[in-house]
Amino acid sequence: MAEGLLQEARIRIAYAELDLKENKDFAFCVRLFQEAVELLIKAMLRTLSIEYSKTHDPGKILEANKDILPEWLRQELNNITYASRWLRAEREPSMYGDEIEGIPPNKLYNEDYCVKA
Repeated sequence: MAEGLLQEARIRIAYAELDLKENKDFAFCVRLFQEAVELLIKAMLRTLSIEYSKTHDPGKILEANKDILPEWLRQELNNITYASRWLRAEREPSMYGDEIEGIPPNKLYNEDYCVKA
C-alpha cells in the first residue's frame, strides 16, 4: 500500500513540475504539490503501521506519533508538519479560488508561490 502511495506522489510531483514549466497553471501546480505531500506522509504512516483517518492534513497524525519515528524523521518533523498544514489550507482555494472575494484560482497564485509549494 505504501509503495502505491509513493508512486502516486511521484506522478503528482512530475506533473506539477511539468505544469510549472510549460503551462504556468500555478493553482493546479499548488494543488498537485498538496496532494503529493499528503500522499507521501500517508506512505510514511503506512510504513510505520500507523492507522489514520481520512484527512488532507496527515502531518498532525505523524506528529502525534513522533515517539515511534526514526531519529532522521523526527529531525524533519517540523518541516513536514508545516508543509502539510500550509498546503492543506491551499487545497480548496487552488481548485475553487476565493469564492467570497470572487477571485478564480488562476488569479490567486503566481510562480513564486508555486515554487514555494
